Amino acid sequence: MSITSPIPALRGPEGTGLRAEGQALLLRRAREELHIPLKAVARVRAEGRTVAVELTAPAGATPHVQRFGDVDEAAAAAFADAVNAALPERTEAVDGSGYISSNRLGDAYATAALRVIKRGALYGTLAIVALCVLMGVTGHPAAIVLIVPSGFLGLFFLVLGWATSYPSREERDLRRNGVTVAAERAPGEYATYVYTDPDGLSRSVRKVAGTWTIDVAYDPRDPGRVAVLRSRGARAMDYTLLGSGLVIGLLGAAGAITCVVLALLGIGGL
Repeated sequence: MSITSPIPALRGPEGTGLRAEGQALLLRRAREELHIPLKAVARVRAEGRTVAVELTAPAGATPHVQRFGDVDEAAAAAFADAVNAALPERTEAVDGSGYISSNRLGDAYATAALRVIKRGALYGTLAIVALCVLMGVTGHPAAIVLIVPSGFLGLFFLVLGWATSYPSREERDLRRNGVTVAAERAPGEYATYVYTDPDGLSRSVRKVAGTWTIDVAYDPRDPGRVAVLRSRGARAMDYTLLGSGLVIGLLGAAGAITCVVLALLGIGGL
């Protein structure tokens, strides 16, 4: 039996929700959406302001549960009753977590890093323009010829250094605050590895490696946020490149400021 429109959609804060669509439930969280086929659902329970979607499990196994909270109690009860009435009949119990798929809705951490990069580029450009205007107003236009290339060179490497350091910073944060597990190579795949989160959902991560398993760390509050753990040598190379970029960037910025100072002091013919 398919789920139809009379089943109410549950809405939570910040665009989250739980609704029925066709032969599946769609659970939308802050950063991902889960697709839960009805054949993977054993029952749905209303627990006050929380809806618990209990998945099917083999005999003797503990079933995994996906929860959606902060909803109206009456709507939660109506939703649970309607979905339970629409569940298909089963001849055998299987592990329902294997049927769930997830779709990332965006990486809030990457978005925040991109915002910092954009602001840094904007503020740096405004600073360079301000220095050029200052040199023009004070009668030192020749200094602009040096300020522009050195300033933008420094800005480019500073922004590049911050941008390329994002994966390393993500890995460092998840090493400290995340959960480390072994991800196994997916059958028939070369660069796709699979790990299981606390709710029993299998999640994939991409990595070209010659081993059957790799170590990954994920955020327990957002299990879809994951980083592949690399060797010390690989991390050291990242930090070396980052340090080199930042040094070049700071030298460029220092060169632009030096030109301004020399021009204002009347040194060097600027």
